[in-house]
Amino acid sequence: MRDVAFCLRRLLGIAWRLDRRRFVVGAGLLLLGAIATPVVAIGAGRLVDQVVAGDVSGASAWALVVAVALTGDLMLGHFAHLYYFELAEQTEEHFNRELLRLVNGGDHLDRTDDPAFADRADLLRQDVMQMRATVQTGLQLGATAVQVLLTAVVLATVSPWLLVLAAFAVAPVVLGRRAESGLQQVREEQAATTRSIRSLRRLATSPASQKEIRLGGGTDFLLARQRALLDTYDDAMGRADTRYALLRAAGQLVFGVAYVAAVLGAFWLAREGRASVGQVVLTITLATQLSVQMSAGIEMLGSVHRAAAGLRRFLALEFEVAAERHVPAAAVPSTSTLGGTAAGAPADHAADSRTDLPADLSDGIRLEGVTFRYPGTDATVLDAVDLHLPAGTSVALVGENGAGKSTLLKLLAGLYRPTAGRVLVGGADLATVVPSRWRERTAALYQDFARVELTLQHSVGIGRLADVDDEAAVARAVGRADVGELADALAPQDVVGTGYAPGRDLSGGQWQSLGFARTLMREDPELLVLDEPASALDALAEQRLVDAYQATAAQVAATVGGVTVFVTHRLSTVRLADRIVVLDAGRVVEHGTHAELVAADGPYAGLWALQSRAYASS
Repeated sequence: MRDVAFCLRRLLGIAWRLDRRRFVVGAGLLLLGAIATPVVAIGAGRLVDQVVAGDVSGASAWALVVAVALTGDLMLGHFAHLYYFELAEQTEEHFNRELLRLVNGGDHLDRTDDPAFADRADLLRQDVMQMRATVQTGLQLGATAVQVLLTAVVLATVSPWLLVLAAFAVAPVVLGRRAESGLQQVREEQAATTRSIRSLRRLATSPASQKEIRLGGGTDFLLARQRALLDTYDDAMGRADTRYALLRAAGQLVFGVAYVAAVLGAFWLAREGRASVGQVVLTITLATQLSVQMSAGIEMLGSVHRAAAGLRRFLALEFEVAAERHVPAAAVPSTSTLGGTAAGAPADHAADSRTDLPADLSDGIRLEGVTFRYPGTDATVLDAVDLHLPAGTSVALVGENGAGKSTLLKLLAGLYRPTAGRVLVGGADLATVVPSRWRERTAALYQDFARVELTLQHSVGIGRLADVDDEAAVARAVGRADVGELADALAPQDVVGTGYAPGRDLSGGQWQSLGFARTLMREDPELLVLDEPASALDALAEQRLVDAYQATAAQVAATVGGVTVFVTHRLSTVRLADRIVVLDAGRVVEHGTHAELVAADGPYAGLWALQSRAYASS
């Protein structure tokens, strides 16, 4: 029962803080409805006794009591639902915000690349709905506990031995808890399977993938894969459900035998003259109610028990995020939603031992022996990379797919931590710098850029939150990005995309142009990162972006001495960089200017000659 107490204390505490009025009214109405239920049985018993005694006025009075109590029993729960349903919705939204905060709360992306973490996040998304239901269940469980207590007290007035009936209710609770634990364990074990099933469903129904799937004839293949996964899931859950049902049935059988014995005992007391006819009716009615109440209570306890597992998953992730951000474990309850502050509250870095950026960044960026492996894998993506990126320079990364270019960009931006080695900015190891300080000085556009489906103003403006509502700042960024006629066709308050609200959908190139404008909201970055910035653009748009890139790189270098690093497979753009770094299998194989590398007749020269011949032959 410790898990149940833990869950109810946390969830009802959160609900109380969210809306005390709805909490009090909803709980109060439920409590009155709970009291009305045994009152109906008491009134029915007294009514029978008055009828047997021939007391018409007494029978009429008790009939009125039964009518009022029965009305309350039937209606109060409905009125209570109007209040606690809205309270549960608020709790769901609260936990959704908490989940977003936790999933995005780490300082680095290592965890989000881990498949095991994806399974945890998927379970937490399911847990959010469980939290919503459990707020309602928790209030109902409290009302049910009051009903059981009152029922037991009234039964004791007939005979203390009838209290044994309540004691037999322990068997269903114990066996029901064991059943819930087994079901929860199998559910967690099948998290990866359910995630794969949902992924296949999205793939098979997404408009973006329909063209390739239909042309390739892959529909039957995807359906077969999904059917196989569903069979695996159904087999595992079917066995778990069978064990669950058998344990629950055993518990109910124990209580059923005790119930029959209680009813027979009441008849024996009446025959012996130790109980009235009304008390027999009272016993039968209350014993029946007790059976229903205990059955509902066991069901609700199981629901709360499942929610407790979800709460502990939330709490475990809260501690992990706090540990990663160097917040003392003792401070977590005061900074977490589970402990009471609003979701989205920033972590307290007061106890953080990390430092700010040095004032002098004229040394640029250095990588010393940087090695990187993704979580859960043994493959080395970057291997002992040593590199100096001088301040005020533009650097192009060149290499085949999988050479480690995008990973290197994310390490430079502080989104990953090296498995070994150091990334130095102005001589300071990024591992010792508060991540937010470096990110405030970094602007980036990645090839998997975000399609922010908001108004044009906000889609671009969130690149710098301080200026998100500043139309002039957004206009400057759009102008610097040179997005062409798109800027003329859209007003700042026009919605782009169709997910947030009905708006104008954009082509891939137009989305990429807006992403570039969003990147340029930061006018003075120490690091500007462009990962395949022209991959979705046509030739004319690409040229405009290259021109905008050159102007931006020059401005970054001139104003703050920043470093611009970009990745592209178009060597005509690469040659514009001050410095070119060639990667192969996670290692730097050569670096220098375009002229130096062509003269060296190495890997870069081979790539340049290959692309030059392709353009010449066309």
